[in-house]
Amino acid sequence: MAARTQKNKQTKRVQRNKQSSPPIFQGNKKLELVVAALLLTGRLKVDSVQLYTDSSLFVSLVGKFKTLNNDTVDKLVNFMNENGNITLNDFMEALKKKTGNS
Repeated sequence: MAARTQKNKQTKRVQRNKQSSPPIFQGNKKLELVVAALLLTGRLKVDSVQLYTDSSLFVSLVGKFKTLNNDTVDKLVNFMNENGNITLNDFMEALKKKTGNS
């Protein structure tokens, strides 16, 4: 009886390891093609590869989404970089003057 319980525990452990990846990635050929294309074009890069003794393999990928250029945001970031010593109170006072609420 103890041997059977031991074998059941091992079987459950193996089944758990096989199902460790989320269902969205299992058998999703479209996702595999997108990832392959992004890797080949250089949009994604391999960050790390982890190998485990139970034959598990984890690959970490890094990439960046393409964003639209927003000149207003870029100008505001540049302003903030040039004037890093402005307090929030100073900013709110300037905003009030700009909108005519002072």
